[in-house]
Amino acid sequence: MNKQKNWTLFAIFGIAYWFFGNLYEAIVFGPNWIIEDPNHLKHLNMFFVNSSPTLYFIPMTLIAGISIWILTFLNKIDNVKREYRMASILALIVTILTSLIVGFVLSKMFGSGFYANPEKGSFYGKIWNVSNAFRMIFELATIYYLFNAYRKLDKLK
Repeated sequence: MNKQKNWTLFAIFGIAYWFFGNLYEAIVFGPNWIIEDPNHLKHLNMFFVNSSPTLYFIPMTLIAGISIWILTFLNKIDNVKREYRMASILALIVTILTSLIVGFVLSKMFGSGFYANPEKGSFYGKIWNVSNAFRMIFELATIYYLFNAYRKLDKLK
């Protein structure tokens, strides 16, 4: 059970890591993505040359999501089944929503997608801001259920 509690804590950390990355982008980048000047986004495109947010997000978010699903399927403690099930569903929603954001929104704002249609960059920036807000709500809900599972596991000592 101690191992399960530690993995639950790791999953909380991973989803919180994801959440705070998205919160940072919402505060720092999001307001800059809705300006109606295509040259503005062109400068932002030039900013991501040697690195990108992908390096921050991909490893930890994948490991965190997978750890939640593993916890859900391997759990033998009835007291936390509901919490893991809810966290698992919410993590799936966050993962799907993120895939949609990256595939259909960010791909139009950066790289070749932006240069094919630069005048629509701010439109996609607005979509990103709204969809990111929903994503952060689902991340917080995931953390809530994982933390409740952690607290219940802690009481079972």
